[in-house]
Amino acid sequence: MTKRPIRLRQICLIVDALEPVLDVLTEIFELQVCYGKADLSRYGVAPQPVPEFQKAFFEGLGLASAILPVGDCFLELVAPTCTDTAAARFLARKGEGGYMVITEVDSIAPYSHRAVEQNVRLAGEVDYPTYGELQMDPRDIGAAILSFSEQREGKPFDGGWFPAGPDWSRCVAPSYQGIRAAVLTVTDPESVARKWGAMIGRPVRLTEKDCFEVDLDGARLEFATGNANRLTAIEIEVNDFDSLLERCAAAGLDTDGKGEIRFAGMALRAAS
Repeated sequence: MTKRPIRLRQICLIVDALEPVLDVLTEIFELQVCYGKADLSRYGVAPQPVPEFQKAFFEGLGLASAILPVGDCFLELVAPTCTDTAAARFLARKGEGGYMVITEVDSIAPYSHRAVEQNVRLAGEVDYPTYGELQMDPRDIGAAILSFSEQREGKPFDGGWFPAGPDWSRCVAPSYQGIRAAVLTVTDPESVARKWGAMIGRPVRLTEKDCFEVDLDGARLEFATGNANRLTAIEIEVNDFDSLLERCAAAGLDTDGKGEIRFAGMALRAAS
């Protein structure tokens, strides 16, 4: 199997409402909102019209969204705006927390072929002039939606990221470098890791901590044992994680004293 370039670019959380979580991320984590599909004026984002080629897609999703840069990676929040959608049903069933792992690739075509070969259904598909995305259905691969996304402007991996808007780089908080790991907690981590590895085209390895991992370029996916059956944690690279922990503890967020911050159904850890 040809090893193709692939990097972890965005993590999506599903929440009941955007504002309470955005307030935490902007005021305590000191991140900045760069783009989204919602009224984000209180976070300094001017309203922007949705391009015609996007309207039908977003109307069908029934989601409000906001995106915040974490270095040159991104944290996305989505909140259902109506009850009769897949996202709303997921939120009602599982609660707030991890929803999607979004990767950047040089072309989505090989992953489309691979999905057919491995009988993996698509949870969604985006085909814009400027951007393409394939979302693998978690019913077939386990844990979460796995997305393969390609930029159709500029060159692959040149830093551009269509979902974050054209001016995202101006919103990068200087102390953050990126998202370096995503943790998926499932009842059968080896089986799920092998399904993800097969779709991604990368081998699965067993770590000294008895976790299964799949390496991406500059990041990794970790598959841990548990009953959550979803994306449960991310690891971020930030200059002074201890200071971030102190700010979170002072604000009353759930910190375990061992380097983990919990909010909105997710755990955040320092990159290892």
